[in-house]
Amino acid sequence: MSDPDWQHEVLRELGVLESGLIPPVPHPRPTPLDVLPEAAPRPPEPLAAPIPPASVPAGAPAASVPAVELLRRNPHGDPVIKRLGRGVRKAVGASAATGVRDLSELTAQLGAPVRSCRRIAVTSIRGGAGKSSVAALLARLLHLHRDDRVLAIDADPGLGSLPLRLGVAPTRSLRDLTTARPRTWDETTAYLTRTATGLWVIANDGRMDLDDETFRTGAGMLGRFFSTTVVDGGAGIGTRLHRGVLNSAHAQVFVVPGTEDGAVTVRKALAWLRTGGHDRLLAHTTLALVAHTPTPDTDLDHARDLLASDGLPVVLVPFDRHLATGTAIDPDRVGAATHAAVTRIAAQSFAHAQAAP
Repeated sequence: MSDPDWQHEVLRELGVLESGLIPPVPHPRPTPLDVLPEAAPRPPEPLAAPIPPASVPAGAPAASVPAVELLRRNPHGDPVIKRLGRGVRKAVGASAATGVRDLSELTAQLGAPVRSCRRIAVTSIRGGAGKSSVAALLARLLHLHRDDRVLAIDADPGLGSLPLRLGVAPTRSLRDLTTARPRTWDETTAYLTRTATGLWVIANDGRMDLDDETFRTGAGMLGRFFSTTVVDGGAGIGTRLHRGVLNSAHAQVFVVPGTEDGAVTVRKALAWLRTGGHDRLLAHTTLALVAHTPTPDTDLDHARDLLASDGLPVVLVPFDRHLATGTAIDPDRVGAATHAAVTRIAAQSFAHAQAAP
C-alpha cells in the first residue's frame, strides 16, 4: 500500500481520525499499468445474485436485523501494525519466503483428483467452539484450490450459523432436496445456493429437527455431483444424527475450544469415539485448537501437548479479530496466522480423506 494508505490506516486504528484531531486526507489510488494474462477459467456456472443490504425499519425485532447491521466496525484479523511488519518481512526476510513456499506446497495438494466424493466432517463437543467458522474457512479454501465442485453442508440439527458465516441466505434446505429427489444436476441446483466466489451451499431448514435419514439421503444424492463436501455437523457427537455424520465421513476435523477444560473434555470425547466403534475415523482426524481471546488464560502450548499425547495431529488456530465479529467471513480480512493454520488443517484433513477407503 502507498505511504498515505498505511499512515491513514495506522491513525484510524489508533483512534486519532475518529477523535477529529487529524482529518482524513483523500488521495487518488494508483492505477495498474498493465494486467497479466490469467489462466483459462473454468466453464462458468450461474452464480446466485448478491443479497442487497436489507432496509431495517425502526423498531424492527432483533431477529430481523442482518448481522452486519449490528457491527460497529468489521476489523481485519491482524492489527494494522502487524500487517505492516509482515509486509516488511515479506520484502526482506528469507524465513517469510520459506513460509510462503511451505503454504504453497500445502495448497497444491488440495487440487489433487479424487476417485469419489470425499466428505470431511467438522465437529465439536459443545457450541461456541468455533466449529462453523472452521467449516466455512475449510470449505472456502478447498473451493479456491480445486477445479471441480465443492459443497458446504449445514447439518446442524439446531439453527446452524454456517450459511451466515459464508454470507448466503438459502431459501431451500436439505429436507426440501430429499423430499423432491431431483435426478439431474440442473434440477439439483434449484435446492442449492452459491457464495459470491462460487462455493455451493445447502442448509438445514431451521426447524431444529433434521434427522439422520434425511441427512444420509440428501448427502448421498449430492455426492454424485461434488468432488469434496465439508459438513458442519452441529455441536455434540452422541445423537443418531451425529453418528450418521461421523459414519459417512472420510475425515474429521474436531474443533476444540482453547481452554484447559476444552482440552480435557475433548480427550474424554475421543476416548468415547474410540470405544464406540469410530477407530477408523479417529485415524483420519485432525484437532483444531481455537483461541477465543487475544490473551488466553490457558497455556495453549500445554493444551496442544495434552491433545497431541493421543497421537492425533493438532493445529492451533490463533485468535482472529475478524472471525470474532461472528458475521460473514471476508477472506481478505482473515489474519495471516489464521489463514496459515486453516491451510494446514485443510491439507491434513484432505490427505486423510484421500487415504480413506
